Amino acid sequence: MTTSLTLMAALVLGAPALKDKEPVAKGPGYLGVRFSKEGEGLIVTDVQPDSPALKAGVRPNDVIMKVDSMSLKDADTGELVKVVGAMRPGTVVALEIKRGTESLTIKVKLGARPADFQALSPDYPLVPPLPNND
Repeated sequence: MTTSLTLMAALVLGAPALKDKEPVAKGPGYLGVRFSKEGEGLIVTDVQPDSPALKAGVRPNDVIMKVDSMSLKDADTGELVKVVGAMRPGTVVALEIKRGTESLTIKVKLGARPADFQALSPDYPLVPPLPNND
């Protein structure tokens, strides 16, 4: 009886712990990294300025092994975009990262996808080709 009264009071009063779990924003989630396929996961090639990933401590050359316990070992680059895009801004995700020989878990609160966001296809080169001067 005490447990149910406590839960009811928390719901009525709007306990912060319960409110923090439900994101308010709408739209696709945004991590703010560029990456390419790496044998074990997805290697971060660039972290966007002022992005959720940068704020959480994600660095270039980190290898993202898992997102919320979903393995990226056999994933292509489009799968991470789909998974994060299916989440709402404000959602906190746990990234299992390999940084050198160290394994760590970084929690990232997803942001709102910027208006100028363009998801790169897996075939899109990260380095533009040199101009042809024929």
